[in-house]
Amino acid sequence: MDIRTKVLEIRTGRNFVDFQRYFKENPKEIKDLVQLIHVQEAYPIPEYASWILVHLCTSDAPSIQPYYRSIVDQLFVTENQSVRRNLINTIDHLVITDYKESKLIDLLISFIQDFDNKVAVQVYSMQILTKFVKNHSELKAEIEEVIHFNSENKSPAYYAGMRKFLRKTKNS
Repeated sequence: MDIRTKVLEIRTGRNFVDFQRYFKENPKEIKDLVQLIHVQEAYPIPEYASWILVHLCTSDAPSIQPYYRSIVDQLFVTENQSVRRNLINTIDHLVITDYKESKLIDLLISFIQDFDNKVAVQVYSMQILTKFVKNHSELKAEIEEVIHFNSENKSPAYYAGMRKFLRKTKNS
């Protein structure tokens, strides 16, 4: 089956269990799915492909882990808010590696600082930054300052993300 056709099936039904089953039975197709996110196509291919990827991670993150570098690389270039949100959420389900670690930390901080980013992008960025703070406690004060500084006029979701970051990094 053509991967684009499979991705477009999401329009007729959002049965992610079926997608999870399909990619578990066809693991070589995951590479093609990830590649669809890299292709600069019009809506809805990258959005749907990245959304499916998030759901694959929730059921079988190890099958997505080999594409960690590719996913991180795409995060640096995408301007699409939906794809960005989905990629950050995907990374949150994976084992964080040292691949482009400092650049990724800077990128996630910049997502929080950019008022044009949707709140979900900012909150998911906080979640990943929590993981980095656990390994690099010296980052906590800077990230905490950025989160507080950019919290004015934010939604309840932002404040919930901020509280979660503070709670999870309390002892770092």
